[in-house]
Amino acid sequence: MSRLVPALLSLLLAAGGALAQGYGYESSKTGLSDQTTDRVVRLLEQGLRQCQALDPVYRYDCYRQNYRAAGQQLDRNPAYAPARQALQDVESTLSGVLEANRDPAAKPERRQGKRFAAITTAAIPQSKAVFTSALDQAATRLLRSTGSSRDHFARIASALNSNKVFLRP
Repeated sequence: MSRLVPALLSLLLAAGGALAQGYGYESSKTGLSDQTTDRVVRLLEQGLRQCQALDPVYRYDCYRQNYRAAGQQLDRNPAYAPARQALQDVESTLSGVLEANRDPAAKPERRQGKRFAAITTAAIPQSKAVFTSALDQAATRLLRSTGSSRDHFARIASALNSNKVFLRP
């Protein structure tokens, strides 16, 4: 019995560590980090520049894909759930813009291994307004965050606001 107790304690401690890692307590892949926040901000900024290089009718699909990619960077990290949701909401709004205004006569644009669908030229002003509103809502939600997430989410919100600046006429 005396040998069984230390062995049992060792097993429990090892299992507890594994469980803690599974829930993000000791894992380096979960929790807020400058590296993760920097990666998302950089992706949003680079994506904006790539999208701006496209003809305006293709930009909204490009923006949609960029917001999807940024949100996917946060998929497995519960600490970033509000930021991931904000990015997914913007992506969803852009999906709706694309679905409602797709130009069936325009061929998809291909750039850097990606394919972008076009919206109609007439839909650009309304699409810009809808996109700007979605960015405002997402940034506002992120800026209202509290606690340790405040600085990280504020940096992501700043990137969203930068995107909005490029949409102005």
